[in-house]
Amino acid sequence: MSQTTLLPLPGDLPTFQTALQKLEHVPEVLYRALESAASKTADYKNAEFPKTRFDANVAAAIFRSQAIKYLTEKGIDAREDGCHWTFKDLPFAGISFFYNNQHIRILKGPDGVLPGCGRSGTKKKFYGQIPTKYLIGNKPMRSDVNYIVLWDFAPGYVLEKLWLSLPARGGQRWEDVSAYWCEQLPYVAETQIPKPETLPSNDGLENVIRSKTDKSETAKGKSNAR
Repeated sequence: MSQTTLLPLPGDLPTFQTALQKLEHVPEVLYRALESAASKTADYKNAEFPKTRFDANVAAAIFRSQAIKYLTEKGIDAREDGCHWTFKDLPFAGISFFYNNQHIRILKGPDGVLPGCGRSGTKKKFYGQIPTKYLIGNKPMRSDVNYIVLWDFAPGYVLEKLWLSLPARGGQRWEDVSAYWCEQLPYVAETQIPKPETLPSNDGLENVIRSKTDKSETAKGKSNAR
């Protein structure tokens, strides 16, 4: 299974290298968060279901909850993807957050393959690079670009790899989806993105912003704290 439909990159959208620069420390934090989430998923499976098959819905739910918890602790306002899902799609339900006017969704994508959108119009718009509206305090904003981070389990519920994709067009099935590019994210130890000499307490992610669904008072407080 491979994503064979790659479209020519328009001049107003970023290359993979430009995306890495704009995302700054986010890939590093994502690797840490998702590795931690995978480890906790494996711990639960080994403790509760050591000799029996582990339900994929349960595994994905634990992984997603633990990843959100870790990311939130590191200053990323991550939350469950707002798209509507049926039960059979639950393992592919995602995580969503904003960073520097970039909307990032984290989805399960075996072998770096973008999942289909099903019947979700919201997800199709996201794949089609339609900007997302959100708020910083009371100030209306909208995203400049939409990215998808793809992950999958290796045997033993170990995090396999992470891929970063710039989606181009949504479709109901994975075969109907296209992207401008999809590249494996460099592992933390391999990344060439320079780190600042001194990291602030929130790992340099103070520019992470809250989505439109935030309560206004909470969002206002976060904005004033920056």
